[in-house]
Amino acid sequence: MIRTPKIPFIQSRASLPVALLTFTGIAVLTIIPFTGFGAAIGLAPLPAAYFAWLALIIFLYMVLATVFKKLFIRKHGELL
Repeated sequence: MIRTPKIPFIQSRASLPVALLTFTGIAVLTIIPFTGFGAAIGLAPLPAAYFAWLALIIFLYMVLATVFKKLFIRKHGELL
């Protein structure tokens, strides 16, 4: 979110291998609690409402980070 002054996912994107590895890791680690292995190691599946709230929180984080990044650039002239 803060590595470039560009707008993430619109003006700037991570490379395909980085994006695939990231989303694969997220998917695998999210699925584990819903499997027998997850239950065996004491994990419990999260309710669906958690994922809705998580999506909202991530979206709001992205918006806030972009807004404050733009304000920082306006004040200091550059990001880093």
